[in-house]
Amino acid sequence: MSPRIELQRLRAETAERDLAKADELIQVQARVLEGQQQEMERIAEIGRGLELLRQQVRRNAANQSQAIEELKRNDQTIRQYLSEHVPVELGLLYARPATTDPAAYRSESTVQPGAVPAAGTPAAGSE
Repeated sequence: MSPRIELQRLRAETAERDLAKADELIQVQARVLEGQQQEMERIAEIGRGLELLRQQVRRNAANQSQAIEELKRNDQTIRQYLSEHVPVELGLLYARPATTDPAAYRSESTVQPGAVPAAGTPAAGSE
């Protein structure tokens, strides 16, 4: 019976080693799964951040579209206003001889000769 006992002992030792290896493998797999779970959580967080960015981009695009439409309406209003005649009251408000009288517009310069000393000539009282 001794050989049978020895054989059973060897089988038991082999089984214990296999069990230890299987336990180590299970622990390694558990760490790998834990790492994968953490990666999946990070990816989900990145996905949430991207969705927030998409929403912000959509809002910005809508705001820009609204602003562009408002500018187009404003341009159309200005275009219509400029195509009409200037109201008399507004024209008279800004009327000046230099802009309304052709003779005043083409008049000679009002700068008097000698108002500025010639270059290199010292002015009176300067040192």
